[in-house]
Order: sequence, then structure tokens, then C-alpha cells
Amino acid sequence: MSHESNWRRELAAALSFITRVPVPWTWCDGADMGRASRWFSTIGILIGLWSWLWLWALAPLLGQPLAAVLAVIATIVFTGALHQDGLADLCDGFWGGWERERKLAIMKDSQIGSYGVLALIGAFSLSVLAITSLPMAAALPVLLLAHSGSRAVAGLVPKLLSYARLEGPSKTPQANKPIAGDHLLTLWSPPVLMLIYGASAGLGALFWPLVIGWAVSLGAMLWLMKRHIQGYTGDTLGATQQVVEIVTLLIAVAVLGS
Repeated sequence: MSHESNWRRELAAALSFITRVPVPWTWCDGADMGRASRWFSTIGILIGLWSWLWLWALAPLLGQPLAAVLAVIATIVFTGALHQDGLADLCDGFWGGWERERKLAIMKDSQIGSYGVLALIGAFSLSVLAITSLPMAAALPVLLLAHSGSRAVAGLVPKLLSYARLEGPSKTPQANKPIAGDHLLTLWSPPVLMLIYGASAGLGALFWPLVIGWAVSLGAMLWLMKRHIQGYTGDTLGATQQVVEIVTLLIAVAVLGS
């Protein structure tokens, strides 16, 4: 199989994994899902563009607050609430159990608890309010940065921690996979390009606040994972994506104003 065929299959596999876009199985048949995870930040650009299109189309008709609500809902539907599910499971597990094994068992349970519900309400509210407060002219680069950068930051976790579950099936494509240099290059190229694009669009003031915010968010999530379960799971990757996405939006509001 050629190198070009490999990356096309990986890209199709990544698209099918983190969105609800109907991808024919033949497009990604044989793709290594561990390797395909390097394209998650690239798919994040598509997700950010999808969110912005809803905001751009509906804001003139309904006003920015209602458009922001519908843009966030449309994005959740587009991604199948994959990362929101991880955030809810992390909060239920980390703060709903005392022992490591109990925390992991709660995170694996399909039912949602009070911690998870509150986390989802908080995440949804913060996302909507932040997008509502963004200047419309800055919404496109900010949403691209939020969705691409958050997936790149989450993609660093398997490089820095070991997988927490020792047995049973895993839905985490990065589990126990070596993260090579070319993987990180592919993963981080889109958000770096988005930072350059943002600077060219007059948003250069965002660069260092975002870099610092991403680093602090990653450090905080790694600390929580090590403290509670001594590693990472797919749920913690999804939760990391959500936290970094929201942090990106809040930093953009703080720096750019409304």
C-alpha cells in the first residue's frame, strides 16, 4: 500500500471516528486507528468551520446569542457528543468514586451521574456565552483555533502518560501506540497554521495567551489523571479536548473583548 493511500485511509478513519459524517468503510479499510489519530486536529478545522458557518448564517437573522446556541448544538450533533461524553464520564468517575478501580468502573458505565450532568451544563453554557461575546469578525479564526488546538493538545496526553486500563477492550485508538515525531508534526501543523492565520488576521495578541493557556490546561489535566487513575483513558482525552476548547474561547473573549 502506498504512502499516499495510507494517509488517505487514516484521514477517512479519523473523520469517521470523531464526526458523524457517513464515511464508506472501504475508504478507511485497513487504516491504523492509532496512526489516524494524528489527523484529529485537521478534522478539528472542519468542525470549527462547521460551527462558524452556523453562527455566520444565523446571526443576521436571530442575533448572535441565539445563533451561538444553535452553532454549539449543531457542532455537538456533528461530532456525536463524543468529547462531551468523555467530560461527563471523567467528572462522574474522578469525583464519584474513592478507589482507582471504582473510578475507572464509573467512567466505563454508560449511565450519567450528577457530576457529569453539571459538567455538561457548565461546558455548554460557557461555550455559548463565550461565542456570544466574541466579535463576529474574529469568530472564524477563534473557532478554528479552538477546535483544532484542543485536539492537538489532547493528542499529547498519550505521549506523556500510560494507558490506565490494564484489561478489557479499548475504544481509544492511541492506547499503547508509540507516538512518533511525524505523528506530532502532523498533529500540530494545523493549530500552528491557525495561529499564523490568526496573527495575519490581526489577532496576534492571542498567540502567547493561547500558548500559555494550552500549556496550563494540559498540565492541569495531566495532574488530575495521574492523581485519580494514574494514566489516561479515552474519556480523559475527550475531557481534555473540551477543557482546552473552552479555555481557548475564554482567552479569546478576554483578549479581544466583545
